[in-house]
Amino acid sequence: MNAKQFLIKHNQSADNVDVRVSVDDFIAKMRLGLDGKGGMPMIPTYLMNVNRSLIKPNVKRILIDAGGTNFRVATGWFDVEGRAVIRNLTKSAMPASDGTYYGKREFYDAIADRLKSHLGEATDMGFCFSYQVNMGADVDGEVVMFSKEINAPEVMGTKVGRETLNACKRYSDADRRIVILNDTVATLLGGMANSDKKYSAYLGYIYGTGTNVCYIESTANIGKVSGVSVGEMLVNTECGNYDGFVQGDFDKACISRTAVPDKQLFEKTTSGKYLADIIAEAFAAARNEGCFVGDVTLAPFELKDVSVFLDGGVFPCKFNNDCDQRFARDICRELVSRSAKMGAVVNSAIAVASCKDKSLPVAIVAEGTTFNKLTGYRAEFEKYLDGILREYGMTYEIIQGEDLNLVGTLMASMIL
Repeated sequence: MNAKQFLIKHNQSADNVDVRVSVDDFIAKMRLGLDGKGGMPMIPTYLMNVNRSLIKPNVKRILIDAGGTNFRVATGWFDVEGRAVIRNLTKSAMPASDGTYYGKREFYDAIADRLKSHLGEATDMGFCFSYQVNMGADVDGEVVMFSKEINAPEVMGTKVGRETLNACKRYSDADRRIVILNDTVATLLGGMANSDKKYSAYLGYIYGTGTNVCYIESTANIGKVSGVSVGEMLVNTECGNYDGFVQGDFDKACISRTAVPDKQLFEKTTSGKYLADIIAEAFAAARNEGCFVGDVTLAPFELKDVSVFLDGGVFPCKFNNDCDQRFARDICRELVSRSAKMGAVVNSAIAVASCKDKSLPVAIVAEGTTFNKLTGYRAEFEKYLDGILREYGMTYEIIQGEDLNLVGTLMASMIL
C-alpha cells in the first residue's frame, strides 16, 4: 500500500477528516461554550470594543510575552502616527518549560527576575500569557491549566497579573497596572493595529508549539457573562480542547504519554509540540507492518528535521533505498496535510460563525513558528481554507507582521 492508504487505515489521513460534519460540530460546541456548557472553554477576555481609536501616542508600556518555549520582554509605545514601536527586547526560556518543577513562588520570582531590567522604563504592563486562564472584569486571569508540558502545578488557580505585580515589588515599589491576554488575542490585536482595512471578521490564529484561535463576538451571544455593556468582546476559544476530530492510532499512542491524556486533544493531534512524535509513531508502525522494502533505522528527530527531510535534506532516520525514502516523505507530507486540514476546519468554523458581511474578506492573523516554518503546512492550510470558505460564499486574507504578539499586547494595554 502507499502512504495515504497506510494512514487511512490508521485514521491518520486528511481523508479521514469530514469537513462539513466537523464545521457544524465545532460551531455547535462554540455556542455551548459561550453559554458555559460543554468542553470548549470559550473564554471571555473582557476586552471590549478594542480598536485603533484607543491608541494613546507616546505612552510607554512594559510588554511581556510568555510563550510555549520563549519568554520575551520589551518596552513599547505608539508614535504620533499610530505606528507601534518596540524596543529593548530580551528573550529567555519560559519558566518550567524544560521539565524542571517550579512552585508558585519560584515561578513568579522567575518572571520578576526576567522583568527587573525593564521596570524603570515604564509603569503599566501588558502580559500575553499563552495558557488557559479564566479572565475577570479586572482583565486579570486565573490559571486553569498549563499545556505544552509546563511543570508548575502550584501556579494553577493563581491570578497571573496580581502575582506578577507582587513579585515585581522585590525590585520596584512603583504602583503598576496590568492587563492579561492570550497569545491569540494579542495576535488578533496586533494585526488590527497594523491595518485600517475593513474585514467581515477578525481571527487570531496560533499554530506553533500549541494551537488556538481568538475571534470577536457580540456580547449578546455570550450567555455566561453578565453586567457588560452591549458591544463586541474578544473571545479566546481555547480550541486546543476541541474533541470532535477522530483520533487516529498514532494520535492515541502519543496522547497516552502526555501528562494529562484527556485534555487538549485537538492540540495534541496537530501542534508543533506533538506532530513529530505522531510521525515517529507512523514510521514505527509502518516498519512493523512491513511497509518498507528494506532495512530502516529509526532515530529521534524534531519537527524541524521533518521540514529539512521534506525539502530533500538529510534526516536522522535512515532509509536504505529510494522507495523507502519516498514512502517516509509521503508519510510526513500526508500528516502535515492532515494537520493543515484540521486547522483550516477550525478557522473556517469560527469565520462562518462570526462573519458579518460576506462581501468582505475574513482577516486571519496567523502567527507561530510552525505555521511559518513547517514545510508544506501553510500551502495546505490555505488550500483547504479556500475550499471550505468558498462553499460558504466567503473569502479570506492572511495577515502577518513583525512582533504581532507584542504589538497586540501594546494595543490591549491601551485600555489602562
